[in-house]
Amino acid sequence: MKEKEKEQLGSNNLKESFEHAIEGIVESIISERNLRIHFAIGLLVIAATFFLPVKREDTLWIIFAVFFVIWSELVNTIIEHLMNLYSKEYHPVIKIVKDVSAGVVLWATLFSVTVGIMVFGGILFDWSLEIAKIFAIISTVTFPLLSIKVVRSWKKKK
Repeated sequence: MKEKEKEQLGSNNLKESFEHAIEGIVESIISERNLRIHFAIGLLVIAATFFLPVKREDTLWIIFAVFFVIWSELVNTIIEHLMNLYSKEYHPVIKIVKDVSAGVVLWATLFSVTVGIMVFGGILFDWSLEIAKIFAIISTVTFPLLSIKVVRSWKKKK
């Protein structure tokens, strides 16, 4: 078996497994602009917890939210590569798969913004928890309904 083929199949060696995982993340960071943006924002947000009086449990939510967005962006990258490998030509099902995958990233980002409003809004702007709740309602109800309306109007223009 050639070295490249062996490398692609993975490894039972723990050290090599970590090396492959790190290579995958680094390759994704290099090739995906949005992932670089999410990493940069995530780093800034987590760094802010060192300088602001963020409670322990709130810090956990912040870290979870950052990891969740980055995880969803990595999964989106996997799905995009798989769809591109499957076909280079336009196909309506591939478009739906890619759009839904991107939607997962958007959904994770809305969750993270909600967490950020809950944690940092109170500390920086003395916002009540109600503001975060309102944003969460807008994200979970109004945003999808508005998106449906906008997408339908885009499709009518085509």
